[in-house]
Amino acid sequence: MQHLITSDLRSPLSSASAGAVDSFSPFFVNSDAAAPPPLVVAPVATSLPPILVADDDADDIYFIERLIKKTGVKNPIKTFNDGSEVVNYLGSRLACAVARNHLPSLLFLDLKMGGLGGFSFLEWARQQKGLSPLTIVVLSNSSMPGDMARAIALGAHRYLIKYPCVQTMTTIVRSVYPVSLVK
Repeated sequence: MQHLITSDLRSPLSSASAGAVDSFSPFFVNSDAAAPPPLVVAPVATSLPPILVADDDADDIYFIERLIKKTGVKNPIKTFNDGSEVVNYLGSRLACAVARNHLPSLLFLDLKMGGLGGFSFLEWARQQKGLSPLTIVVLSNSSMPGDMARAIALGAHRYLIKYPCVQTMTTIVRSVYPVSLVK
């Protein structure tokens, strides 16, 4: 009997189905021989903190990610669909001593999200002593002066109307991350 080895999963194949496998399939081994240990892919460690993006619109996330990548930074980008996901992510890192030393330094935050919105997130972040180095940039469709004033009063460092130009994003990203982290 033959077994199909795929990463850490083993799926027995009958002789009838074995002929249907194309040339791009994983390799086969004889089950009478000792099976090799499963392949394990270790996550790639990165010393660069992620840039966080919180927005409930997939299209907005796509465009924001593209703008960030055009700035030339090497940092990974981590996305969230609402403020509660960011609270869970940052809260877990604040609770862990090792992770506290590798907190993200930059968050692009939408104000009007389902779930925990941007204003509520800003209120939470303001109460977290360990988040004081986090630069929060609001990216919103709202150009209402009241929204701008409230976001800044709650601790946002910048308020930008979607979508800023690449030069504005580059200025913001490079003000947070040293040039050595940029391509």
